[in-house]
Amino acid sequence: MVETAAAAPSPRRAKVLTVSSGKGGVGKTTACVSLAIAMTQLGWKTTLLDADLGMANADVLCGLSPTRRLEQFVGVQDQAGLGRGSIRADLREIAVDAPGGFRLIPGSVGVARMAELAGHERARLMSALDQVEDGTELLIVDTGAGLGREVLAFMQSADLALVIATPEPTSIADAYALIKCSLVGTPRPSRVALVVNQVSSKKEAESVHARMAAVCARFLHYRLPCLGWIAQDSQVGAAVRRRTPLILDEPRCPASRDLRRLACVLVENLELRHASDPRAAGRLSGLSGLWSRLTLRGS
Repeated sequence: MVETAAAAPSPRRAKVLTVSSGKGGVGKTTACVSLAIAMTQLGWKTTLLDADLGMANADVLCGLSPTRRLEQFVGVQDQAGLGRGSIRADLREIAVDAPGGFRLIPGSVGVARMAELAGHERARLMSALDQVEDGTELLIVDTGAGLGREVLAFMQSADLALVIATPEPTSIADAYALIKCSLVGTPRPSRVALVVNQVSSKKEAESVHARMAAVCARFLHYRLPCLGWIAQDSQVGAAVRRRTPLILDEPRCPASRDLRRLACVLVENLELRHASDPRAAGRLSGLSGLWSRLTLRGS
């Protein structure tokens, strides 16, 4: 039986949140960028690591054109054999300021080798998560889609692993496969939670969660929580085309509202501050105050 609460908290100073999906095209990166902004608006120093190795695009959604990317940290050359691979930058040196006040570590684009890292390269990347702790309270990792070794490694190193699925049957099936792989036969099972995206109503989100939770309970002996849902919203695509983060471009739209609510839930679930920290009382005293603050920012 998979123990849902047995994993000990990481000793890191910063909390690590991974956002993953079984298949692509479910709005994972849009959610990551907006969550990074929402958490920053709540007062948390947030860094977003675009770890979709080889196919990163968080910088595109932010309207940025970074000159240094993740392959320069790992030391991987592109297919043309250019000298980028000879540079082994500090992960913090790659980070850039992003709209909304968070820091973005841009991922790799069009470097096929990044999707097939050697064991020592993967270990270097995973150990580097500790590098960004200075000046960061929350590290959000936007992983690639699917069941890659890097995806599972990031999920198993996280304090909380979000899996995003849509109501489409293929998305549900692939999300379940990802959850299963992150929980079964691993030295430290992930603490996994579901977010349902592109829903027409709360009822549809609850239906998707009920289906997935039932399967997880039956076959994995895991109680899968659902931390929130995000409405299907035409403004999402419009913001992508404008290369502007949704939560800044259309702060009042339904999807932005749902993402701000999800940020409030994450604050309590991640327990970003220890109970002995005097700032914790104000920030973790209840969702209503947090929700009110973000609603005012978005109005």
